Amino acid sequence: MYKAMIVDDEPAIREGLTSIIDWRDCGFHIVDTAGNGREALDKFKEHRPELVIVDIRMPGMSGLEVIRSIREMNGEPFHFLILSGYADFDYARQAMGFGVDGYLLKPVDEEEMTTELKRVRRSIESEKEDGKWGNPPAHESDWIEILLFPVQEDRANRGALEHSDPLHGGTEQAEHHGQHPAPPSLDWRSYQVVLLDLRIPDWDRQARQSAAKLRLTEMCGEQGRGIVFEAGIYTGLLLPSTVDTEENAVRLLASWRQALKPWATKIYVAAGDPVERLHDISSSFEQALRLLERTFLFRAERVMLTSDLHDLETSDEEMCETTDKASDPMRYAEKLYYALDMSNREAAIRVLKEMEVQFPQLYRSEAEIKAAFAQTFTLALNKYAAGQEQSRTVLEEHSRLITDVYAYSTLGELVDRSMEHVLQWIGQTDPGGKETIMKQLIDFIHSHYDENLRLELLADMFNYNSGYLGKLFKSHTGEAFNAYLDKVRIERARELLAQGIRVHQVAGRVGYANADYFHGKFKKYAGMSPSSYRSRVQKNRGTDGS
Repeated sequence: MYKAMIVDDEPAIREGLTSIIDWRDCGFHIVDTAGNGREALDKFKEHRPELVIVDIRMPGMSGLEVIRSIREMNGEPFHFLILSGYADFDYARQAMGFGVDGYLLKPVDEEEMTTELKRVRRSIESEKEDGKWGNPPAHESDWIEILLFPVQEDRANRGALEHSDPLHGGTEQAEHHGQHPAPPSLDWRSYQVVLLDLRIPDWDRQARQSAAKLRLTEMCGEQGRGIVFEAGIYTGLLLPSTVDTEENAVRLLASWRQALKPWATKIYVAAGDPVERLHDISSSFEQALRLLERTFLFRAERVMLTSDLHDLETSDEEMCETTDKASDPMRYAEKLYYALDMSNREAAIRVLKEMEVQFPQLYRSEAEIKAAFAQTFTLALNKYAAGQEQSRTVLEEHSRLITDVYAYSTLGELVDRSMEHVLQWIGQTDPGGKETIMKQLIDFIHSHYDENLRLELLADMFNYNSGYLGKLFKSHTGEAFNAYLDKVRIERARELLAQGIRVHQVAGRVGYANADYFHGKFKKYAGMSPSSYRSRVQKNRGTDGS
């Protein structure tokens, strides 16, 4: 039986996990529990459990900090399972890149927990048999993992390696300081870390992951190059030659995709910069990890290089902090709504393409970008449905457009699938020539005169320069856009005033936010004030009635 400890700031979680799981059947027994990070470190020193189950978010000291502290002060390959809520998923995903065995979402599913525990037990048994507990790493992959996820002893000895590299004549001095020399098979001219994000279906995931790793190991053996190692949720490769050009990257991805096709549905690959010393591979690893965390921003499966990382991080630095992010979904929703209402396919495509470019510059994370897309679609759909006879049916029919946003694995996939949906929604209607455009524009003004219509926004819908569209409009109607809009509004205002509605209410109903401004416009076109017009109409009706 192996020892396990539960760390969570919620007593109900600690007590629940202790009681609902058949720990003996899973090969463990609970030696203790802890309610915070500091308590966990003290109790860990006392019990030294092989497995720690830790909540990722706790006050004072996070679960990730607990894991790092334990790794730094102990030389054994201890195992960790992290507990997280849905809101912490991105954080938990990052933690997986630092040697954590797995994560479990709260509330914890008993069957899922049991499966994870048995998997960890098998790993511990295998490690014990291989002599990994208390002994130096025996294989190249173990050595690589020690360098990438160092414990305190390894870090203390890193200084000795700065002056005496065991790969280049310094083995005796390194051993004197307790550092195990690297295997001779890793004496290369350069070293580059490549990380693979294998998108594997959840069902039978563990077996598929193992099979994919085995196939990669076989490929490295066949080609006489590369070491495969584990990097949390990712699969790592240490290569002796560089993946530094697009041509090399495309060729490698093609071979990996073909080899791993039976197990992985998609493959995303990131390559850090090559380094000259084995003990510097952590920098290459960190670059690759940062790239994979931005996979969502790329349109397709590909090998991401550090040049991509530079472009992304430069964009982040140049992001305007004063931008009112909250207004952008509203602005794009308005443009998308206009495109839908006018059945303008080209305009809808342009709006979605703009969102694909602009949203990553405004929002830093995948979750924020998806939320902005969902909000834009929601606002546009609600406004569009409000003008339809069967508004409820329209909302139900297109609600999938909103919910599916969160299912897509890349921004490109999100935009492409959303575009398919929107274009099916619009149908095959085409804006056509100038006459058709003018008719659509006039019809739109008569239907939406009460909104904040701007020629610039409508010009964007038809991909016209606003000045040019204004000339076309005046040539077609004999009126400037704003003058035409004012006349439509004033004509509607006459009807409402004739019904006895108050002046300030009429102003809002026909699209004027300011009653005084409405008063001036009405007097300009009607020759009298709104109140005088209402009084005259009502007086005439009274005379007719008598």
